[in-house]
Amino acid sequence: MPNSQSSRVEETAQPGNGCCVLLYDGECGLCQSSVRWMLRHDPEGRLLYAPLQQPLASEVFAGHALDARQTNSAVLVLHFGQPTECVAVRSDAILGCLRVLGGGWAWLAAIARLVPRALRNGVYNWLARNRHRLFAQDELCTLRTADERARFLDI
Repeated sequence: MPNSQSSRVEETAQPGNGCCVLLYDGECGLCQSSVRWMLRHDPEGRLLYAPLQQPLASEVFAGHALDARQTNSAVLVLHFGQPTECVAVRSDAILGCLRVLGGGWAWLAAIARLVPRALRNGVYNWLARNRHRLFAQDELCTLRTADERARFLDI
């Protein structure tokens, strides 16, 4: 994400500032576990979710000139479907999610943003490269409640 968008993402990744969608790797055990964690910590439903393998991700990538082959990462779409829509990738996407969750998670995100982006993304990229080996995909399909199913844009 260009630096010019980082401050925009910082301003918009707040509760109540429009719909936020997290695009995640639906074939990754770490990503699936992270989404389940966010569901538990987001009872107000501030975040929606869609796997990178769904057509919605391709549409977002095309709309923001992201290369799907080079963006093997979480993508947070802020103000989804609105003229002010913007995206955050890699560690900025994860920290944006924490900010959207609010409370202590927003404080944690603010502290983590003190770490230079290059260092944060270096750690993120290492995890992304090794996630399939380190974190097995769940063998069993998790049954979602009706409220949770409504928050997934792939269903």
